[in-house]
Amino acid sequence: MADADDVLRKAGGFFSKLGGKLKDAGSQIKETTKHVTGLGRGDLRLEIDHTRVAPGGTLRGRLVLALSEPVEAKRLVVTLRARQKIMTVHRGKDGRSVSTSHADVYQFDNVLGHGKTYGSQTLPFELVIPPDALELRPSSSGASGNPVADAVRTVASALSPSAGPVEWEVIGRLEIAWGRDLSNDVDIIVAR
Repeated sequence: MADADDVLRKAGGFFSKLGGKLKDAGSQIKETTKHVTGLGRGDLRLEIDHTRVAPGGTLRGRLVLALSEPVEAKRLVVTLRARQKIMTVHRGKDGRSVSTSHADVYQFDNVLGHGKTYGSQTLPFELVIPPDALELRPSSSGASGNPVADAVRTVASALSPSAGPVEWEVIGRLEIAWGRDLSNDVDIIVAR
């Protein structure tokens, strides 16, 4: 009977070690998954004082980091971006098809912090809306620099049913090396 007890004791020790190793492997997988996918890492949220701003005005807000643990990141940035939706009609042998894309009109990055470890915190920020915000149009890849041609393109863009209105947004982003960035965006209205 002593032989059976020894076998059971050794088997119990073996399974105990195996369970410990599997637990360690599981926690390593969990940490790797958290790093790559960003799930369980926490949240980044933008709080904007007023979502309607006049051209030349200042947009004020806060970027809130609610992290479950400290995160090593490349930078923390708040971006003011304007884009215009462009609709393109393609004609082919099968008929017409319509596709949409966005053309960048304006972008400004306000860097709140560079490479370091970030914890849960709230950071205030300010973004100045360009004074000519209502006149901005997408720059075409074949821009000539000719003021008359630019004026014609601007009028054509304003009258074209294929170009939508310029859409403004604020984007907060914690850029993480070799991992999924944490980000949040808020649409704003730029009007007089």
